[in-house]
Amino acid sequence: MEHSLDNQMPLKSRQTWLREVPAGSSADPKVAFLLLVAFLILLYSNVGVIYKQYLEALRPTFVIAVAALFMMVVENGQTRQSFKLTWPQGTLLLALLGVCVISTFSSIYVRVAADQTADFAKIVLVYVLIENVVTTEFRLKTVMWTMALCGLFPAIGIIYHYKTGIFVEGTRAAWRGIFGNPNEAAYGILVLIPIMLALAKSYRVSVKLVLWALIAVYLVAMFLTFSRGGFLTLFTVLGLAGWKHKSIFVKAGMVIALIAAIIVVSMFWKRNSGDFKNVEQDTSFRERLYTFQAGALMFTHNPLLGVGPGDSMVAYPLYAPIDAKTCGCHDQLHVHNSYIQALAELGALGFIPFISFITITMYQARKMERGPLKDYATALGLSMWVFLVFSTSGGFVYTWWPYIFVALIVALKRIAGSATAEMSLRGADAV
Repeated sequence: MEHSLDNQMPLKSRQTWLREVPAGSSADPKVAFLLLVAFLILLYSNVGVIYKQYLEALRPTFVIAVAALFMMVVENGQTRQSFKLTWPQGTLLLALLGVCVISTFSSIYVRVAADQTADFAKIVLVYVLIENVVTTEFRLKTVMWTMALCGLFPAIGIIYHYKTGIFVEGTRAAWRGIFGNPNEAAYGILVLIPIMLALAKSYRVSVKLVLWALIAVYLVAMFLTFSRGGFLTLFTVLGLAGWKHKSIFVKAGMVIALIAAIIVVSMFWKRNSGDFKNVEQDTSFRERLYTFQAGALMFTHNPLLGVGPGDSMVAYPLYAPIDAKTCGCHDQLHVHNSYIQALAELGALGFIPFISFITITMYQARKMERGPLKDYATALGLSMWVFLVFSTSGGFVYTWWPYIFVALIVALKRIAGSATAEMSLRGADAV
């Protein structure tokens, strides 16, 4: 698990525009990295969705991603940098994509499965891009800052929709594009909070206050989604963050924050479709249970390859229990649990690389929490915990965030390794 699959590009040495440089140097892909930052801004801002009538043909987010990949190849070629695909995450991710492709051919609805596989392939390409261009601590911090600040797009959008009465399910606010569902909006915002807490630790008081103010805005936006899964995940992550911190004052602060959050939720909860009381009678809660049952049947009937990527929604009416047809529930639903979703849509052959991809990375992040870059490792690990906990009530197998954060953890592992090697060399020179 400690080495990479380095595929050296065949380039002729007589070309003067080629030069050898060490990994992690200032000559690593610069333009590709800047394009990656631009891609993240476009991803969060949803410019292509907001101005769809003008930009649909241009597809700016996709074009920027392709341009970044192209420049990564060109710049790595110029500097004789090897192509990075870390073992085992890279192999597991390619295996997962391969299962998606194969499962598409035996899926219930090939068109839906093919579209979902194509979208997931884009996520895989961006994963590769991140691993190859985020090569220094400065670049890692730049990506974290970009994501932390870009969270303002969905957060302000959610608050604006709430103030103007643009609701989902009567009282729940969301935004647009990948933040158009209240649960996915809450999930996309919540993964940023551990990053912002980590960034705040290394700056002066004025910057800390700005970041804490942004966290407050994000929490308000998340509250307005009225996502039960979001609040349960928030409570869990706050508890984990407090437990990991050495300071007794921080631990006490986390306990106070948990109590305050519980009080606020109990006083101001305004979700028409249900609250935290008598959830077993709530339609939304019952729908989740029905998708769990349907997903389990999908896996039982299709144990190797599942019903196809994204096809649990199409297959749901075929596998839903009888009670689901008399409760006033939706007729088509995705499996509202990432683990059952992976089993239902991709079978055992897809579930194994998916869960291994996540758990191995979590283990590596946990190990790095004792290293020189421990603050980054802790933050990224907590963001992955957001995915793990939130996934119990939502189907997020094909969303951007777990793959972006795994790529950042893999990049952090290489950066930490390079820093350790450099320190060892300096020590040897000193001797």
